Amino acid sequence: MKLLSRYQGLHNLLGWGRPYRRGFVTAFVLLVIATCFEMASPWVMKIILDQYIGASHQDMSTLAWLGGALTLTYVGASIFQYFQSIIFNNNALEVIHDIRQKVFAHLLTLPMRYFDSEPMGRLVSRLTNDSEVIRQMYVGVLPAILRGGMKLVGIFIALALLDLRLMLLVMIIVPVLLFSMHLYQKYSHPVVHGVRARLADINTLLGESLANMRVIQAANREQELRGEFAGSNQGWRDLRRQEINVNSLLLMPFGNLVQTLALAGIVGWFGWKAGYTTVEVGTIYAFINYLARFFEPFRQIAQQLGNLQQALVASERVFAVLDETPEAAPPRRNEQTATAGRLEFRHVSLSYDGRHKALDDVSFTVEAGQFTAIVGHSGSGKSSLINLLMRFYPWQGGEILVDGQPLETLDEEHLRQSIGLVFQEPYIFTGSLTDNIILGNSAISPEQARLAAEKVHANRFISRLPGQFDHVPAAGGQSLSTGERQLLSFARTVAQDPRILLLDEATANIDGETEQAIKEALITLREGRTTVAIAHRLSTIQDADQILVMDKGRIVQRGTHAELINQAGSYRELYLSQQMEEQLQSA
Repeated sequence: MKLLSRYQGLHNLLGWGRPYRRGFVTAFVLLVIATCFEMASPWVMKIILDQYIGASHQDMSTLAWLGGALTLTYVGASIFQYFQSIIFNNNALEVIHDIRQKVFAHLLTLPMRYFDSEPMGRLVSRLTNDSEVIRQMYVGVLPAILRGGMKLVGIFIALALLDLRLMLLVMIIVPVLLFSMHLYQKYSHPVVHGVRARLADINTLLGESLANMRVIQAANREQELRGEFAGSNQGWRDLRRQEINVNSLLLMPFGNLVQTLALAGIVGWFGWKAGYTTVEVGTIYAFINYLARFFEPFRQIAQQLGNLQQALVASERVFAVLDETPEAAPPRRNEQTATAGRLEFRHVSLSYDGRHKALDDVSFTVEAGQFTAIVGHSGSGKSSLINLLMRFYPWQGGEILVDGQPLETLDEEHLRQSIGLVFQEPYIFTGSLTDNIILGNSAISPEQARLAAEKVHANRFISRLPGQFDHVPAAGGQSLSTGERQLLSFARTVAQDPRILLLDEATANIDGETEQAIKEALITLREGRTTVAIAHRLSTIQDADQILVMDKGRIVQRGTHAELINQAGSYRELYLSQQMEEQLQSA
C-alpha cells in the first residue's frame, strides 16, 4: 500500500510536466545522443590499444583519426549533456512556476476555517521550500534516472559484445544494488518526512515570533520562545543526523564495496583466462572501464534518492494543500448583486467547533439603507454575524437572506463586490497609498481612490506625507499611526462603492481626532447604503436606526439609543461604564 501511495505521488508529481513534454522529450533525445558518445569512447580506446599500440602497428594516420574520434566522443558527450541540462532546467522552472501559481490560487479559494487551524509559516514553507525541493527532482533526479538507464543499456550491449558470459555474471549484481536502493527508500522516507515537518515548524515559529515581536518583548516571553525554538531546532538536527546515517550506510559505501568486489572478480576472471588463452589489453581496459561506468548510474541514482525522497514528501505536502476542499459553490448560482441591501437573519445558529454555539437562534432584519449597530461584551457573537454575512463560515441552522435571496445561493464574487468590510485591525500591503486603496481592482482608478480618501478625511494626513498618495509606508504600515491605517482601510472599502457597509469595531483602536473624522464620514457614507456596525465605542452609534445588544450568542435587547438607555440591561451598563471611563480619563 505504501509503495502504491509513493507511485501515485510520483505519478502526480510527473504529471505537472505534461504541458512541457515537448521540451522534456527534446532533452531526452539529447541525453540519448550524449550517452551514445560516452559509451563509444572505451570501445574506440580498445581498438587503439589492441590493433595499434598492443600490436605495434605504425599506421600513424589511422591512429590520428582514431585519436580524433576518441576526442570527439568526449567533446560530443559534453556538448549534448550541456544542452540537455539547460532544457531540463528551463522546463523545471516552468513546472515549479505553475505549481506555485496553482497552490497560491487554490489557497485563495479555501474557506476561512482552514487558515484558523493551519499555521501561516507552514503554508509559506509548502509554497516556497517544498516547491523548490520538487524543482530539484526535475533537474537532478529525473535526468539522473534517465541518464543512468541509458548508460546501463549501452553498457550491457557493450559487455555482451566483449564477453556474453561475463556480462551475464555482472547482471547478478543488479538485484543486490536494487535491494540496497529499496532498503534506503524504506528507512529514509519517514526520516525525510520528519525533517520537512520540523523545518515547517521552525518557519512557523519564526514567522509568528518576528511578526509579534512587540508582544513577546512586552510580555517578557523571550526565554520561553528561545526554549521552544531550541527544541524545534534540536529535533530537526537529530532527524538530519538520522538521515545522514542512513545515507552513509546505504548509498556510497555499500555501492563502493560491491564495486570493489566485482572489480576483483573481473580481474581474477581475466587472470584465470590468461592461463590458457591470449587476453587483449584493450579488452581488459574496455571491460574494466565499462564495469566502472556500470556502477556509476547506480551511484548517481543512489545519490539522488535522497532528493527523490524529499521531493515525494514535499509533493505530499503540496498536494495536501491542493486536496483541501475550496469554498463550496452555491447549489444554484445567482449572479445578482445586492441592489437594495436588505438583510434578514431567520433563527440562525453557528458553531465553529461543533460543540459550543457562537450564535443561538438569532433573528433580526436590517432594512435597505438602514444603520444598524451591534454591541455586546467580548465573545458575545458580534463578529460571527459579520463572518456569516461575508460567508467566511457555514452556519448550521436557520436562513440568511440578502434582498430576499438565500445567501448560500448568491455567487460569492458578486456578493463580495456588493459588501464592503472594514476590520478592527487594518492591514497595509506593500506599495503606495494609492495601491493600498485600489488593492489590485482594475475597475478603480487613481482618481477614484483619491475621492474615496477625501470622503473619509484620509487626505488630511496623506497631504502631509512625502509623495502624498505615492508615499510608500514601512512594512505593514508601521510608519503610520493606528488611526491613519484605519482611515486608509476605510477609504479602501469606500472606493468599491458597496451597497452594504460592514464595520467590525472599526473605531475601537483609534484616537479621538480620527474617530471624529470617521463619524463625519459615516453620515455621508450611510446615504443610500445599508450599514451594519459592530461598535465598541457607543458614542459612534447613538444615531443608529436600531441597536442590537448581544450576550452569549443571543440578542438580548434591541431598539434605538434613546430607548435602550432608559431600559435596565446590558446596554445601559455598557454606556454608563464608558461614560465613567471617559470622565476618569479627562480628569
